[in-house]
Amino acid sequence: MLAAFSKYFSLIRFPHIFLIIGSHTVIFEGNEYWKYLWPTLALWVIDRFLRLGRLCYCNIHVNFSSRRLVKLSVSRMVYDETADVVRLEVTPGTPSLQPSPGQYYFLYQPFRVTGWESHPFTIGAWSYEIGDQTSLVPTSDGRTKSLDVSHVPLLTGVVSDRDYQCNSENGSSDQDKPLKLKLTFWVRPYDGWTKQLRRQCLSSPDKTSETTILLEGPYGETFPLWRYESVLIIVGGTGIASAVPYIQDHLRRSVEDWDASLENEKTRVRDMELVWTTKQAAFIQDVARRELKHALKREDFSASFYATRDSTTYSEDPTDFGFETQSGRPDLQSLIMSRACDACSAGTSLAILVCGPPRMADEARAATHLAMRQGHRFIEFVEESFTW
Repeated sequence: MLAAFSKYFSLIRFPHIFLIIGSHTVIFEGNEYWKYLWPTLALWVIDRFLRLGRLCYCNIHVNFSSRRLVKLSVSRMVYDETADVVRLEVTPGTPSLQPSPGQYYFLYQPFRVTGWESHPFTIGAWSYEIGDQTSLVPTSDGRTKSLDVSHVPLLTGVVSDRDYQCNSENGSSDQDKPLKLKLTFWVRPYDGWTKQLRRQCLSSPDKTSETTILLEGPYGETFPLWRYESVLIIVGGTGIASAVPYIQDHLRRSVEDWDASLENEKTRVRDMELVWTTKQAAFIQDVARRELKHALKREDFSASFYATRDSTTYSEDPTDFGFETQSGRPDLQSLIMSRACDACSAGTSLAILVCGPPRMADEARAATHLAMRQGHRFIEFVEESFTW
């Protein structure tokens, strides 16, 4: 409910409110209609205070037992010119945030003329780190100090002994260091604020920038994809941000020591397929060798990549895994009908998650409707949208 009010009232400022009140009610004698406008102003003020409180909660953490009394959110962004995407990674000040698939955050850049503006972005991925490693780029040996998120419990703030042992074998003694949550957002530069983010990155020789980004959230709901035996994910462009969290969630829920409580059900997914279409193959390569690296090694996961402007074959290590980026766009109707027939013949349920341009979403929706009309009933169609 708070997010719904925020989407509307965030467009209204104090000068605009008084301008509306003055210009639209002064014509009435006795100001008899003012009593209907004051509740709107009251809702605006309450909304501002609630969002300010949540903003402080997400980005400021006070710890009296630490040498660093106040901890603030830390952010860094890198612009990939070949992919035309800004990778924004934020380490929240508070350690108690618990992100979930399907959620989004409002992002602020306070030290600007229009620093009060908020911009909604779907969380693309998150990971947990131990130690002081904050680099967004892999080290020279191709590894980072980021933990394998498939081994980190989704709803707890601790790391298992297996993770500590793994870090110790790599020569790092991180047991006494705090666990850090790192959130990743993919920003496609267009006009306005996103264009300014790209400009800030380009002003640096290595196209990186350390700036102050504040988080507010999370908002949104998680769809239980883990309750379906078969999952098909169709995304376009930066719509991959809606897919990666569900893929990583599948990895977490499939580990042997997963706590299968009421809130943390183990995954029922037997096969998951990702179909991703975007303009630049470089964007696919970057996400595949980072966030999708562990999923691409699994037998229960498959992926098809399509680039509409360029394509290339890329593999970080041919002995490890490889993938091919195809040119053009996939035939969604044939793809969905094939998956629906397979699910029907196997007697399993199928969930189809779509996030992308309106044309892609319409085509996928029409194909799903056609499959259901032909008797494939156990299909759930889920559409994620960045519009608000």
